[in-house]
Amino acid sequence: MFFKLTGTALQAAQISIARYCLQLEGQSGAIDIVHVVKNINDEYRLVPEKALDALINDISYAYAYLKNQQLEEMSRAGYWKFKALSPFEAKQQLDDELGALGA
Repeated sequence: MFFKLTGTALQAAQISIARYCLQLEGQSGAIDIVHVVKNINDEYRLVPEKALDALINDISYAYAYLKNQQLEEMSRAGYWKFKALSPFEAKQQLDDELGALGA
């Protein structure tokens, strides 16, 4: 393979396939994720046969996450403010906030 998806790109790809499964379920009323993912893998050769079960499991988990998602929106500005903190800064901010609460 000349190019591999890893990290967040891999997760985004799995979420995209899970969304596709949700759309299929919305059209037909039911979904067989194993069948759908096997067919997608046969067509696009996403992973080798030995990794197919892992792909099916990951997409099944992503599908369950999307199907059970309760939140419909989040503050973009707040999210980017959160992302701008280093792990050390985030821990320090959490310590400060807990300290202010007397925890």
